[in-house]
Amino acid sequence: MQHALPRALVLLVAGLFCQITAAQTRCSASSAECVVVGEWGISVSLGAGGRSNPLEANPDIPLLAIPQISYYGKRFFLESLELGFTLHESDSNTFNLIATPGYDRVFFYRNDLQNIFVSSALGGQSGPPEEFPVRERHITYLLGPEWIFNYGRLIGQLDALYEVTGEHGGYELRAAFAVPIVQSKGSLVLSSGMTWKSSELVRYYYGVEGLYEPGSAINPFVKLGYSLPLSDRWRLSAFAHYEYLGNAVANSPIVSEHGSATVFAGVVVKIL
Repeated sequence: MQHALPRALVLLVAGLFCQITAAQTRCSASSAECVVVGEWGISVSLGAGGRSNPLEANPDIPLLAIPQISYYGKRFFLESLELGFTLHESDSNTFNLIATPGYDRVFFYRNDLQNIFVSSALGGQSGPPEEFPVRERHITYLLGPEWIFNYGRLIGQLDALYEVTGEHGGYELRAAFAVPIVQSKGSLVLSSGMTWKSSELVRYYYGVEGLYEPGSAINPFVKLGYSLPLSDRWRLSAFAHYEYLGNAVANSPIVSEHGSATVFAGVVVKIL
């Protein structure tokens, strides 16, 4: 059973999103490359890293411990904060129905669950201080179909998602691919892709009532990840991820940077 690995940071996910790093397959014994159907997987990444915050006056987000929880049944699966149901699968194609959290909230709230599975005061821009009304950004979930496919060593992913928690009613289209650059005892994987965000979604997070009404945005990203198994329970892991913010996001008066970078290096400990 092939599924994308955890995208909760993800996307780093940023969106992400998501952000393919490898594929997992059905097997009889759990390993870094596969998971046992019907069994829980729990691990934690311990190390040092952080995510830069593009919002004006909001601090960068440290990443020190990143838990990962997974479960794969014959059809149902869980990857940290993402739920899914497999509709059809073959050797080279998998079609899922997934429910995944909205990514953008991670920049507004340090305690957002996606900053764990990796109080907001918004300031003004440079020059004379300005005050903007700050509304609360609630946790949102998006639902829709997902297509994961293999072509040689390349893994591709395409999601079409709609916000179903009643906050903004926006859409996201997520497309990504991953390909191993080095594959020996350790693996070096390059991932890249983009997320299209509808105007409703962008307006909910980055709009300012009466001042800024943005349209839709396309956020491309690139990610480089390295993994080296040390034993059955320990492995080294490191990644660097950069997301470029589309103009509709970057031009918001509450945004001061045109992108967000995330880096992390440490060890992954398998608990279960």
